[in-house]
Amino acid sequence: MSAVKSPGPPGGHPHADRPNWAPATTIEDYLRNCSEGLEEYSLRRVAKLLGVPRIELQRWILMAELPEGLFENLLAAGIRSSRALANIALAAKRGNPHAADIERCPHCGGLLRQRWHIPKAAREAIRAWLQDGAP
Repeated sequence: MSAVKSPGPPGGHPHADRPNWAPATTIEDYLRNCSEGLEEYSLRRVAKLLGVPRIELQRWILMAELPEGLFENLLAAGIRSSRALANIALAAKRGNPHAADIERCPHCGGLLRQRWHIPKAAREAIRAWLQDGAP
């Protein structure tokens, strides 16, 4: 028998008050914890584990919705900005191919400025993709 007395009641474990898991430190562990019900899924936590801002993660999600052929055409046209690609996916999702911010004169209503969300090269790549018989 041991001369050292263990803390707590007989048969008790000294670390019983601690959980037997720790919050994930990698994305793989986090997804496993979420699937096992140990943690609740959060885009904020995913972004933190990936080391990217949340807006970048949101853009990645939108970019994933683009059809593969269109995505390839856009990359071939030199459109590599995640912001531009996300705006294209958002315009397609909303059914608005002419996505732009339009500023008008408060007095006469004339057009002052038009800021396109989709670059001209991207609009041309989309047109080419549509003419090639896109789904």
